[in-house]
Amino acid sequence: DGLVVEGAEGGGFKNPEEVSTLVLLQAIRRATPVPLIAAGGIVDGRGMASAFAVGAEAVQMGTRFVSAAESPVHANYKAAIVAAGVTGTVVLNKKSSPCIRALKTNRTAAIAETGLMPADTFSRILDLYFGGDMEAAVGLAGQSAGLIDTVRPVADIIADTVAEFFAETARLGAMARAGDFG
Repeated sequence: DGLVVEGAEGGGFKNPEEVSTLVLLQAIRRATPVPLIAAGGIVDGRGMASAFAVGAEAVQMGTRFVSAAESPVHANYKAAIVAAGVTGTVVLNKKSSPCIRALKTNRTAAIAETGLMPADTFSRILDLYFGGDMEAAVGLAGQSAGLIDTVRPVADIIADTVAEFFAETARLGAMARAGDFG
């Protein structure tokens, strides 16, 4: 048993209250001892270490792996993720349901302006994901898109994430042992 805890930074369907992953993890850790899998805003070992520090036992990196070399989505979708800055996503449909986080495009700008998501928003999602038409639908992605600067093989993503996690936790451990937090 366990829970996936995804904050507002994550791509896809969201709670309109926009609680961040770090805050949500801490709140849920206080409420239950079950294993927690952190999601939303995590693309590397540094993000993994921060999630572990507030109670997670594992991480889920959706946007990072959607943009991986082996991902079956179209190269245009991967390129849009790589090109997005940290402000390259938008939360849509906050006042009704479903509330989602997606990449900023002309289509999402129009939806954000009206505040209403058309009924056909997802009717052509396959044309976006597999056909590469970035205006066919809304491309779901998390704020972590702004931290992704290249399409990389999954094996490299995992190896680098684990290595960075160990380096970061070792750095924090050394700081704690030395009492050096300045």
